[in-house]
Amino acid sequence: MPMTNTLELPPGESGRTGCVTLLGRPNTGKSTFLNTLLGCHLAAVSSKPQTTRKQLLGIYNDADSQILFLDTPGVHAAKIAIDEAMDLAVQKGLDEADIVICMLDPTRPPGDEDRMTAELAAGCGKPVLLLLNKIDLASQEQCRQHLSFYRQFLPDCPSFSLVALQPESVQQFLQQLKALLPVGVFLFDREDITNVYERDIAADLIREALLEELQQEIPHCIAVTVDSWQEQQDCLLVEATLHLEREAHKGIVIGQGGRMIKKIRQIAKAKIGKFCQRKTDLSLFLKVSPNWRKRKQFLKDIRLLE
Repeated sequence: MPMTNTLELPPGESGRTGCVTLLGRPNTGKSTFLNTLLGCHLAAVSSKPQTTRKQLLGIYNDADSQILFLDTPGVHAAKIAIDEAMDLAVQKGLDEADIVICMLDPTRPPGDEDRMTAELAAGCGKPVLLLLNKIDLASQEQCRQHLSFYRQFLPDCPSFSLVALQPESVQQFLQQLKALLPVGVFLFDREDITNVYERDIAADLIREALLEELQQEIPHCIAVTVDSWQEQQDCLLVEATLHLEREAHKGIVIGQGGRMIKKIRQIAKAKIGKFCQRKTDLSLFLKVSPNWRKRKQFLKDIRLLE
């Protein structure tokens, strides 16, 4: 992949641009990288797998570039309809990419999901960069072993390293990435950071609160839909439904004396208010939607499946 010099072009017209797809097994730090890069909490983040359920566009702008980053779900074995929907989101991201960043987590030994990720990257037909994340937590030997594993499938790909939580580290990698992008016309306004509606981001931020507060498999069994979005003069009023797979999950989500649902609401309300930069009031409702993760029509209705 040839390196080229940085261009001096009038801002807001053209410059370094392209679509960069983030690929990796669950919890490698793709969404954290995107949030740090954009300087805002756009993508839901948690320590639990399958936090990202669909493709998310983040638009990075600076004086001489506009880079479109596609955050994709973590690569894992498909078992039910929602897994298939996430697989399709990953494949769509690869199809749309000009460059694929294959993000690696060297703090965990390479496994089946790493093999699946490497095979996808090797077969996508696009330029691929190997990006080691969490190098502050991994030993040099762990980093070497992880790179060696991926190089079985991607022997000629350039490799880079960073700490996705550190803005300076992300910016250093970004300068290297920009030099690999072509010159083109910018597709979005310079103020845009995504093409996703605020209410859809809010649904993901509510899911993030659920993942933070609920244990084990429960949050993965919950879908969130935003049913009402009213922008009043002094406050943003949001109503959302938590779709549960089982009646038995209601008691866990509500908690003793309603304490759990109250805590989730307060955390989610703060996240939405911070992102929208507005005073926000949030109402949450519970609904049992049996086996929703296995129902393709339901997944289409909530736009997880096209």
